[in-house]
Amino acid sequence: MSTKIIHTFTACLLSFAISFSAPGSAMQDNRRLPEIGTTGAAFMSIERERVVGDFYMRQVRSQAPIVHDPVLDSYLNSIGQRLVRNTGGVRYPFNFFWINNKEINAFAFMGGYVGVHTGLINEARTESELAAVLGHEVAHITQRHIVRRMQEQQRSMPMTIAGIIGSILIGMANPEAGAAGLYATMGMAGQSQINYTRLYEMEADRIGLSTLLAAGFDPRGAPDFFGRLAEKYRYVSKPPEMLMTHPLPESRIADTRARAENMQRVDVAPSLDFALAKTRVQARYIGNTTNSDFESMRSSSNSINQQAGQYGLAILALDNGNIDLAYKLMQPLLERYPDDPFYIDVQTDILLAQEDYETVLSWLRGKYIQQPTEPVITLNFANAALKAKDTELAEKLLRDFLLKQPKHALALDLLTQVYERSGKRAAMYETRAEALALRGNFRLAIDQLHTAHNHTDNDLTHKRLNARIDQMRSLEQQIKSLM
Repeated sequence: MSTKIIHTFTACLLSFAISFSAPGSAMQDNRRLPEIGTTGAAFMSIERERVVGDFYMRQVRSQAPIVHDPVLDSYLNSIGQRLVRNTGGVRYPFNFFWINNKEINAFAFMGGYVGVHTGLINEARTESELAAVLGHEVAHITQRHIVRRMQEQQRSMPMTIAGIIGSILIGMANPEAGAAGLYATMGMAGQSQINYTRLYEMEADRIGLSTLLAAGFDPRGAPDFFGRLAEKYRYVSKPPEMLMTHPLPESRIADTRARAENMQRVDVAPSLDFALAKTRVQARYIGNTTNSDFESMRSSSNSINQQAGQYGLAILALDNGNIDLAYKLMQPLLERYPDDPFYIDVQTDILLAQEDYETVLSWLRGKYIQQPTEPVITLNFANAALKAKDTELAEKLLRDFLLKQPKHALALDLLTQVYERSGKRAAMYETRAEALALRGNFRLAIDQLHTAHNHTDNDLTHKRLNARIDQMRSLEQQIKSLM
């Protein structure tokens, strides 16, 4: 299969996004739902699905504008994993990640991967609304909707998987377009060829709402968000990507609202973390919120809005080079919540901008001792150590971190910089190879491993590098066999 076809199919898979079920009672839905995991099992095993998902995630890393922000990653995964813990049919670990895109959208694909546009949280008004989108996507994965859709196509057109992929690509965007163009149009791409059936939507809708409730969120977040979205863009000439590919007729919104209203009422307290995450996205990624907007938030009578507004002002001041103002704005926030990861991250950047390495390392060391498993603290501590030229400390922190999260792209990139600064050439090339493999570039990764081999005389290191080269070649062949 050509690279263009693989890239196009990647965009095709990503087009599985949000929509809601047609009217029908919850009791009828329960009777019609199949046993989870039975459908599609003969077509593609769970292990094969996981491998395919892993491959396409590597492609996404290489092409899409993924946000490598430890604070936002930690927040998104805390919400996502909370939903996963409260749903059934989970067969592998789930991974949630951000895409820097102002369009309102989210998507899911095989292997437990859920991507969320920064534009989505910018539009959401509550944490339950954000969770409603994630819960719906989680349900699509646990119900194996992509695999089941592919199986249905094979039944109607007896083909190999490669043939099915070819049929799905009919009507896709111009294959000559670059990766960025394909990604930008992924929501519209091939929607007529890849479209969830009514049963799939009923499954995802019912299970998503139930998961939302079980995880302690308000199920009304789903109809509130999509109802408002449909009304807001009803008469515009160019609605958001989500609405162009997944229309939301009144009947579906009304049905979803009826389902949510029939569920137990949940009064969820406003979330400071949600407000800070949304503010961080607006200040750093969306870029449509000004100082005056954040000043208005800070002047609010609502305590959470006050903090979020001040946090946004501090980020804008820091990013605009006004370090003293940023420091002044952060002090009251840190005094109130000294262990908040959102505040720790910005304060670290402020101290680094002041080149106050002694203070920042001492401060983060204390935080790390208190919370050695908190990713935001560990990565900030390692980055500060790197900036302070304490490569020994940075290396230890990152190696320990990668033992638990070996596929963390930011940690691998930081460790590569550490080895480069400390003159450890073999280790630098080896780590760079892992980062490249994470983005699906196995050939270049193998070249880097060969280069690492040439920079060391240690026999054990030679054996380890040779074994890793064999593993990457095997993985590359395994992926080709799936195509």
